[in-house]
Amino acid sequence: MAMLVANDITRDSRVQKVAYSAAEAGFDVLLVGYDPNAPGSPVRTTHIGAAAVVRTGLSNRFRLKAGELARHHGSAAQIRLLRAASFATRMDYKARRRLMKSVKEPGTGGPGLKDKAKETLWKVYIRDGDWRRTARHLLLLEDAWSAVVEEFRPDVIHAHDMHTPGIGVRIADRIERSGGMRPKVVYDAHEFVDGVFMPTQRKLAYTGLEREFVRRADAVATVSGVLADMLMRKYRLPERPTVVANAPMIGLEPAPGSGAPSLRAVLGLADGVPLLVYSGALSPARGVDVAVEALPLLEGVHLAVVCGDERDAYVRSLVARAGELGVGDRMHTAPYVAPHEVPAYLASATAGVIPILHTVNHEIALITKYYEYMHARLPMVVSDVEAMARKTVELGCGEVFAVRATDEAADAGLRERDAEAFAKAAGKVLADPAAYAAAYTDELLAENSWEGQAEILVGLYARLAGRRPQHLSGRRSFAETE
Repeated sequence: MAMLVANDITRDSRVQKVAYSAAEAGFDVLLVGYDPNAPGSPVRTTHIGAAAVVRTGLSNRFRLKAGELARHHGSAAQIRLLRAASFATRMDYKARRRLMKSVKEPGTGGPGLKDKAKETLWKVYIRDGDWRRTARHLLLLEDAWSAVVEEFRPDVIHAHDMHTPGIGVRIADRIERSGGMRPKVVYDAHEFVDGVFMPTQRKLAYTGLEREFVRRADAVATVSGVLADMLMRKYRLPERPTVVANAPMIGLEPAPGSGAPSLRAVLGLADGVPLLVYSGALSPARGVDVAVEALPLLEGVHLAVVCGDERDAYVRSLVARAGELGVGDRMHTAPYVAPHEVPAYLASATAGVIPILHTVNHEIALITKYYEYMHARLPMVVSDVEAMARKTVELGCGEVFAVRATDEAADAGLRERDAEAFAKAAGKVLADPAAYAAAYTDELLAENSWEGQAEILVGLYARLAGRRPQHLSGRRSFAETE
């Protein structure tokens, strides 16, 4: 089984868990990722559990020696064609990048004739929604991955996220044309593409890519029932996508107090100090600024932001704002830990916060940190995005507050109102955190664990591959190793 993801894997907990669990279930797994600093061909193999991991950059195959090309592509004529095609692809990619910097994306120019002419040039050359032109790097990535995957000869290709369904389907077709058995393709839709905040042309490209290939996949998986229904309606899929939620692993999860990292210890805070925590990816749409603005209203309460890079511009802006508000000593940043260690790492906090703003993808699914807070047995303070607000009220595990509609509406009045609403909800949770945490029964946590979700995924693989291998004995480390 080959798995494809267009990132460097290290911060993608869903991809790591899928690869680990598939390998534990007995499948021979090769996880292929993208590292912009790597060459077009993988230079080393690492492992996540029993799953092999390789990373490549964009293709540089036209620079390879003739002997290496011949081994994969045969005759001298084929080699010359491949070199010419690869060279043309790179030159067109560079030309398009230069053009996109100099012309106006439709709808972004001014009223002048020059701007209108530039917008027309964009439409003529770039073509709205044509991923082959506006996301040409995916063709280079496919070129880099093809030889690796084709040599591996998988029976299933799992294409993760919006960037890879075309690559997965096209590689599967190529294996079939070369005389092999065509692998089954799973497209794993991590998000609703129309709801992702990105430049218009990029969104059109990925929507077009998904539309072209989603029905050519043999199965579709996704992260929530709501998103599964949306995809089924939008693309008229023959069957409902398989739902595999982003729940934490509990089999490998260190128990609190077992020697696993402790957030409170990392920050040097005493046990009795009220500590709110936000853990995960950061951007203005995540709304963490609301929690920072609320700190002056929450006397003695500390806020920890667990982030991948404290040097990130947005993280620095949060720290600077806390200083301006006179609460810099109560605003902290802390590093990431391995995905399976997150619940134990966060467990020493008093409550978890999810102040995210209203976007399509925020409304439709419980995000990873929701499950992580749940397994850390942390009560929650959650904005009124639909799926998480509804679940929080249903479980009684926290409080919900109203937040402004979008990150574009962050004027001073709305910011102040959001901060007051957050502080009121957080105050209720901090007054009696144990009462909210009582919602987390052992049965609830078992139902919302990755192990249960992995069984669903393994069942899908077995159906597509026509076999269910024997589960590996013992237990391997989840940490990536050489």
